[in-house]
Amino acid sequence: MLRPVLGLLAMALGLGAQPLSVRDSGAKGDGKTDDTPAFVAALAKAKAAGTGVLVPKGTYRLTQPLVLENIVLRGPEGAAWPADIDALPTLLPDHRDGPCCRLLAGGAMRGLNIDYKWAKEPEKGPPAIRIEGIGVFLSNLRIRYPWDGILTDGEHNVGRLNIENVFMVSPRNVGVRVTGTWDVPRLSNVEVWNAGPVKRGLTKGIGFHLGKNDLIRLTDCFVFAMQTGFLLEDEIKGCKIKGATWGVMNGCATDYCGRSIVVRGDHTLSVSGGTFWTHGESLIVEQGKSRVRVTGSELKSNGAPCVVVRGGDHTIVTGCTLLRPMKEHPGWAVRLQASGTVFGSNTVQSTRDGIEITGKKTAAVVTGNLLQLPGQAVLDKTGKGVVKDNLTRAPAGE
Repeated sequence: MLRPVLGLLAMALGLGAQPLSVRDSGAKGDGKTDDTPAFVAALAKAKAAGTGVLVPKGTYRLTQPLVLENIVLRGPEGAAWPADIDALPTLLPDHRDGPCCRLLAGGAMRGLNIDYKWAKEPEKGPPAIRIEGIGVFLSNLRIRYPWDGILTDGEHNVGRLNIENVFMVSPRNVGVRVTGTWDVPRLSNVEVWNAGPVKRGLTKGIGFHLGKNDLIRLTDCFVFAMQTGFLLEDEIKGCKIKGATWGVMNGCATDYCGRSIVVRGDHTLSVSGGTFWTHGESLIVEQGKSRVRVTGSELKSNGAPCVVVRGGDHTIVTGCTLLRPMKEHPGWAVRLQASGTVFGSNTVQSTRDGIEITGKKTAAVVTGNLLQLPGQAVLDKTGKGVVKDNLTRAPAGE
């Protein structure tokens, strides 16, 4: 009588059955033995039993992709989410004909490390994780040295996607690509670090690549030393799904990237807070009918304008700090080349010139800004802009 009562209590508390260990199915975890058959067997047994699969500490060599559908593959409870220490069980993909893991509907992973070992610098490769269904949940993962990190397949609806607490080291191509999400996907505390080769990262690589998404929410996501931090495109090469992103970015950041945020197409994006430090442009709005709002952010560029607006339905930049600190790189801090642009209540600190309004059909509103610079404050080449109530003064310390 006691066992059924305990079972009902466990169900009521959401505890469920205990996960099955891959060690019980014969996995060695020594980094040499092919543990793929043991993982496949454990996943089949766990699915039949209605439970998940536990991966104890060790290094597990895999020679083919693992398929996770309506099941969780996880490390020990309470496993750390480390940047520089090895506290997680490691999956070691020893194949290049597919991802380490394919996640179908309801697939989940947490508390694991995926580690790639390349004989030489790769020119192409599979993603570490490919997402192919709805309701996928990824948490507390580290992914090191993949060609691509986490990719949605661009073919299936991957709505209700949740990715949190992921530390990614040196993806060669794309860190995270999300497209095809209907119904509010969420990415939180996801970091993409190009720890080397840094020189390659400044000319290649994308931290977060966004396509067709329905109210995607990015919170506290970070990119270091990739060519582009956050790229939004209506059409992504190799993806059947096309369309725009509708979403928000809160507290996100970039450092040492070529460009921070690039918007290309018909997207709706709201950016709140965060710091975007780059060698090139911090924000680029290109062709299309995008609606972009940036507020309360710091945009810093070394060798190019902080903000460049070439297209879009409207772009609004308010309450931000723009920094253009390097005298050896001449040019404007802001270049507005599209109508529907509002640039107001910002602080611009530059060692050169401030805001340029240019283009045949541009009609921008530039008002209420504090411009600390030695050069020209605002130049309206169009004669159509609304430029008023801007305060210009010498840079601090002069």
